[in-house]
Amino acid sequence: MTAGAAFTDYKVAFRSEAFIAEAASKCRAIGTRPGLRYVDLKVVLSELEAHGVESIFRIKGTKSKGRLKIELIENDQSQPEAYVVFSPRLTLRVQEDVWTRFQAGHSKEQEIIAHEIGHIMLHDDNAKPYSQDGSRQIAFADQEDSAEWQAHRFADHVLVPTELAQQINDVDRIAVICNVTDAFAAERLEAVRAIKKPLNKLSTDPCPDCGSDLIFIDGQAKICSWCGSSQLMGKRAAAAGSCKPRR
Repeated sequence: MTAGAAFTDYKVAFRSEAFIAEAASKCRAIGTRPGLRYVDLKVVLSELEAHGVESIFRIKGTKSKGRLKIELIENDQSQPEAYVVFSPRLTLRVQEDVWTRFQAGHSKEQEIIAHEIGHIMLHDDNAKPYSQDGSRQIAFADQEDSAEWQAHRFADHVLVPTELAQQINDVDRIAVICNVTDAFAAERLEAVRAIKKPLNKLSTDPCPDCGSDLIFIDGQAKICSWCGSSQLMGKRAAAAGSCKPRR
């Protein structure tokens, strides 16, 4: 949840679920040990603290958010359990009890922190608030414009990737293996079973601009996972802006 008690959600830049899944996969690559399927979000947070958001995932055309600061706040049931602020510095604020339970490995608190990491990776201080005042409320054009929807989907993919859910295909086992609550596992598996085709698929061809991975989107376009250049029906349609070399 982003800060701001007067608002229920924020309008942000459109992000497809395939894009969100790619951001989540970068975090899983940091926080998952070889041979294991459980992501250690403490490792992801440590990387964000030490090296910043862009060390894991860079969104083309957005300014650098830099290194994360974690700030513990007093327990208050009337306030969000955790939230992110972007100015004057990128900061994750977490109530003390939530942080203690997260450090101890509790499933519910892992879900809370995963959601907040979604905000950290995908959003910035350009988000436009949705006012509770109906006369001033900004209506969603698509669910993909919602900061909360995006953060929810990030938590889905970083904790229980689609392919892993398909492989396990059992609520109880997903909950144990991925350290999520039964409710989260059930909701995630239901969503995965409803998918008619993969969100994305890596191409075997390198990006002609930077040499990084190309991703098939809906079987029609190839999108570079690093610089954002695209190919449609075999013809190059490079995204505007200069390409950043793969690190």
